[in-house]
Amino acid sequence: MTNYYQLLKIDPKADLNDIKKAFRREVALYHPDNNKSPEAKTRFEQIVEAFDILSNPEKRKAYNEMLEFEATNKPVIIEQKEQYKDWQKEAKKKSKKWEDFGLEELLLLDIFVLNGDILGSIFSDNLIDGLTDDLDELLDLF
Repeated sequence: MTNYYQLLKIDPKADLNDIKKAFRREVALYHPDNNKSPEAKTRFEQIVEAFDILSNPEKRKAYNEMLEFEATNKPVIIEQKEQYKDWQKEAKKKSKKWEDFGLEELLLLDIFVLNGDILGSIFSDNLIDGLTDDLDELLDLF
């Protein structure tokens, strides 16, 4: 299992602000806009995965338990392994979305405030349609 704390170069007791700072630092180094090396894409995906798990309190708690089991050679529960695989799949999808953003755009977006697929929710067709409908209605008032 990947140690996300080591990957982001943070202490396991790091708070959310430290996780955000580490994510921004590492993503700036490995984003495809800055780094064209073949291993950069894999590293970028791992960084997104690390942020996705460590920034979510529920995922982080379960992840820490899995790390503890691994460190003490206790068997990890099958459900936890499956959950971890699901998290990796989710993070891979997010990294593909985030990769399409230029590094400056990615760092300017406040995607770090809320956990979850905020980019997907911001740019979903339904939300954009809803915003334009609301704006049209608002402009009609004037």
